[in-house]
Amino acid sequence: MLAKIKALLANEGALFFISNLVYSFSTYLIALLIPYKLNIESMAGFSAAFNIIMMLIFVFEFGLTVSYLRFNQIYRISDQINALIQIFIFIFLFILSQSVLGHYTDIFFGVQNLGITQEFIYLSIFALLSWIFFKTTLLAKKRIKFIIVNSFLILFVRVAFLIYILFFVNDIDLDLIYLYLFILPFAMVISLNLKYNLEFLYKCKEKIKTKRFKRIFLKRVKQFLIFSALTYIINGLYIYTNRYVIIYMVDEKMTTTLAEIGYAMSFGGLIMIFISSLRSYFLSKFNISQMKEVLNHINTLLRYKWYVLLGGVIVSFLIAWIVEVIKPSYLSINSSIYVFILIYSSIVIAYLSLFSLLSKTFNFNMLELKLNIIRLIAVIIIVHMLFAGYPILGFILVNTAIISVELYFARVVVKKIYKKDQIGEKSVD
Repeated sequence: MLAKIKALLANEGALFFISNLVYSFSTYLIALLIPYKLNIESMAGFSAAFNIIMMLIFVFEFGLTVSYLRFNQIYRISDQINALIQIFIFIFLFILSQSVLGHYTDIFFGVQNLGITQEFIYLSIFALLSWIFFKTTLLAKKRIKFIIVNSFLILFVRVAFLIYILFFVNDIDLDLIYLYLFILPFAMVISLNLKYNLEFLYKCKEKIKTKRFKRIFLKRVKQFLIFSALTYIINGLYIYTNRYVIIYMVDEKMTTTLAEIGYAMSFGGLIMIFISSLRSYFLSKFNISQMKEVLNHINTLLRYKWYVLLGGVIVSFLIAWIVEVIKPSYLSINSSIYVFILIYSSIVIAYLSLFSLLSKTFNFNMLELKLNIIRLIAVIIIVHMLFAGYPILGFILVNTAIISVELYFARVVVKKIYKKDQIGEKSVD
């Protein structure tokens, strides 16, 4: 038994899995326990804020983590470029939080209707982005154990604040919730991430004076930004598509349905946080020259297809049943139905995304961009035609549309990779 534990702790993939499990568990506790301190109106605001902030994190992340993991394997200067872009993103977030520009962003994403002040929204984004960036840097540097340490630190701080909110705070508001659970627990991560970035930039202080370094640096920055921009647009479309239902319900003031679907999406969001971290781990491992590892990855996923599809039904049913037992009394059985739909679709999408993540390794970004535009249009049409009158049917069709496009994209990516492998074998022969 001791030997198995040692082997587990020596495995980078297992350690990264554990770190994300710990962090996801801390977020799960918030989604599970905070609703008991709220009524249906404040629950609607909390759920909408949670989901829209998750969406805005991806919007302001600018595709940076994927670009960094991709180029870090090729260019040593990626650390400096990554640090520089991060600092510009954080400055931009500060400007939005303090200026009229943030007001226009609020209108576009429905943030002005959430019952949470503009500063706390952008501070939450800043804190959670710092964690994502910091974790990506540690992953690239193979410092997985340090990720686990920080995951546990965030968990402990969040649990402490949760106990305080649940047992010692009577008059609670959304600003306080987001300050204690989405900003302060990340104080250490924010400072460490900033320290890493400044250290990376300091290392090129002397080199930047030479013309050759400037020329190479600017060339790499251009490559980095082009790839990041395309990834950003793709991810932005995908996240906006997934959260369009929330934005629509906020605008239409569908308070009851918003509270129920928002509660369900909190659970589904945990899976997506986990799978995005898993995607980052695999992206840090694969590159275009590792065809054998890529093909082994695809074959392993195919072997587990039916376990995922059938096991997903069981897992989704169990979680929906648990939600039915523990959900606040002001939520109806519809919450459990939404949880089942969302968890199952999240599991299937997570599985398919482990195929489609290879599109970043082999640069199939234009195809993904076109498909994400088609998916967004389909979701908008479904929401406006059905959601007001038939929210459950509309939710099923929205998730079906999202899965269908992900399935098509995964199949195309796999076929193209097999084709590349066959061409490579012929050229060797």
